Amino acid sequence: MWKWETEKEAKGVVVIAHNMLEHTGRYAYVITMLRRNGYHVIMGDLPGQGQTSRSNKGQIDNFDVYHEHILEWIRIANEYKIPTYVLGVGLGGLITLNLLEKVEVPIEGLMLLSPLLEFKKSNKSRKDKIISNIGKVAKDTRFKVGITVEDLTRNEEVIGETKNDQLMLQKVTYHWYKQIIEIMKETVTHLTDIKPLPLLLMYGLEDQVADVSTMELIKGKVKTDELYFKAWAGLYHEVHNEPERDEVMRYILAFLNNSASNNGFIVHDEHEVS
Repeated sequence: MWKWETEKEAKGVVVIAHNMLEHTGRYAYVITMLRRNGYHVIMGDLPGQGQTSRSNKGQIDNFDVYHEHILEWIRIANEYKIPTYVLGVGLGGLITLNLLEKVEVPIEGLMLLSPLLEFKKSNKSRKDKIISNIGKVAKDTRFKVGITVEDLTRNEEVIGETKNDQLMLQKVTYHWYKQIIEIMKETVTHLTDIKPLPLLLMYGLEDQVADVSTMELIKGKVKTDELYFKAWAGLYHEVHNEPERDEVMRYILAFLNNSASNNGFIVHDEHEVS
């Protein structure tokens, strides 16, 4: 787990829960923009990914280990005694939603970017084949999920960096995959159990990884008195890495700054995204 502190008077702390297959190092742009605009950032590699144990790459014993990490990062964020927010991306969004369905968490707002509640329908036959084989192989047998870098973003610079990124996960275990599928179904079923909180939801309409119609269910099922919503035409799964990422960041900062203002912090009108 790492901390990045803003050099300005802090208005809040953002805990980032990253996506499947990736790691903290891919969030330099987001972290820089948050710090530049007065927010501390706390983030770490999820279990089985990034710089975590090599022997457990692409594997977790159970989904609760994700919850434990997020709760610990939130506990550390709360020590600053200023508003705490969670930014969940893809798998990170699934983890956070599932956690909020089970316990009340001390945060002032939730931001979801392309939350992974179901894989895109075009991957259904591949998914069904994988699941049908799970009972026939050892749970720690690894396989390629079938998601390419080009499925994630249209940003050529990010594509190039990601292809050369040795920390990107190439394979996951059947056990991991089966757990994720089960948690997706459970989470969608219990979205109405989440206690009301300010919510930002954004995704790309050309998402090649997650099912857009399932993400849209969050709008109607998660109770909130403050909803920021944007479905980005033409954008892929990683909206925060797309060529339009400055615009995406403006929405994130608008959500955070309005919340900070409501909590008594002085907020400047200009968002520094350049």
